[in-house]
Amino acid sequence: FDQATANLLVKAGLGLSIGVVASALLFKRRMWPVTFFTGAGVGAAYADAQRIFDSVSTLGLPVKNASTQAKDSA
Repeated sequence: FDQATANLLVKAGLGLSIGVVASALLFKRRMWPVTFFTGAGVGAAYADAQRIFDSVSTLGLPVKNASTQAKDSA
């Protein structure tokens, strides 16, 4: 849980920073770049948290255990 929370804070903070810089330099100080990049950071942190908490599956496919693989190959 601590790793996921730290990851959320770092990625949301980086997204916020990138959004503020993009807003100030490129988009005439509009709010949407800040919101977009912060949301992208939170979304990336959420995806990482899913991988942390559900390490059994990768890319949505369940990992087979050794006994199931031995039966399938025989």
